[in-house]
Amino acid sequence: MDINEDGYVSFNGTLAIGPLVGLPSSDWVGNDVADFLIKNNVAVTKFSSFEENISADYIIIVKIMPSLKWLLKHVENGVKILYAPVDIFHSTYVFWEYRQRLKLFSGFLIHNDRVGEILARTSKSPQFFIEHYLKYQINTAEQPDKVNELLWVGHLEYVPSLLKLFQTDKPQLPIRALTDLEKLPHYENYLKESFHQLGYKYEVHRNEVGDIHISGIHLEQWSAKKQEELMKTCIAAFDTKMDSFAHNLKPPTKAQKYIYNKIPFACSEYSFSYMYFEQRGLNVARLNEIEYLTSVKYREQVNEFCNSQKWRVTIESVAQSYIDACLNVEALGSVSKTFCYIRESTFFMVYFILRVINKLKKSFKLKSVKG
Repeated sequence: MDINEDGYVSFNGTLAIGPLVGLPSSDWVGNDVADFLIKNNVAVTKFSSFEENISADYIIIVKIMPSLKWLLKHVENGVKILYAPVDIFHSTYVFWEYRQRLKLFSGFLIHNDRVGEILARTSKSPQFFIEHYLKYQINTAEQPDKVNELLWVGHLEYVPSLLKLFQTDKPQLPIRALTDLEKLPHYENYLKESFHQLGYKYEVHRNEVGDIHISGIHLEQWSAKKQEELMKTCIAAFDTKMDSFAHNLKPPTKAQKYIYNKIPFACSEYSFSYMYFEQRGLNVARLNEIEYLTSVKYREQVNEFCNSQKWRVTIESVAQSYIDACLNVEALGSVSKTFCYIRESTFFMVYFILRVINKLKKSFKLKSVKG
């Protein structure tokens, strides 16, 4: 289900949104929208933990999965519970861990159609496509001088895909890469393993200004200010992700951030971002189409698309889509607690086996590469 450009529908119910725990997703998908609704006189309660006493007609859960016991309690009380999984399905075994609990939601707020396909395997509850509102906006009326540079912004987990691009397509334009360098100590084992699997050597060099070179890639510390500055001056931007289960389920947030700010953007054709914009009438440049990415023709197409479609990612439209979703779900009715716990235990065994198999596969691949 796509959102529309209609105005607000009145909402007389009470809504709780959470858990708001300071994650980017709980802030962006949860807290910011909750605050907007509150300012517009919607009865919204924000909660940070499932341990809190939550009383509402509707509850929207952002990413973090509650326990089966918690879900059964609220379903039994007739509460309509909607779930926004965001990008929680980082592997197939996660779906099996939560499969029984997914059956207890009245509806789903999805940011990626492929996540919706996974949810449909276990639940017939309605799905509602929800945009990320455009949190990072630049003043497009300003016309600073463009620099012949490409912008890349991503978490450290995407650096291996950036390295792969450097090794395969070898972009000829300078690249400014921003990432969360402060988290490097927590990601080093992951990066080493990922680089080894790709056949690359993992090396880290730091310079005097705090930037880091990882296997030859110059990475700068991300900040909202630096990102905004480079979004104003870069000639174009791009995103890299591996063709993997986890990456293919990510929301199209980076693509939206650029295109809805009239910045030409490129990504892999297997990325959901590519599909997202194709469905809405824009053919996004591919990673190996640098000449097209930086062309006047493509920039004009992006400008035209933004002018006609930016309404989708205003916080007004996104907040309204939350209300619309609530108004279009039904309470589940009675469920068998005993049957739910039996299925939960069965699915947990499948989850456990798949996770063990996954770890063994990773270990075998790593040994094969090192060997």
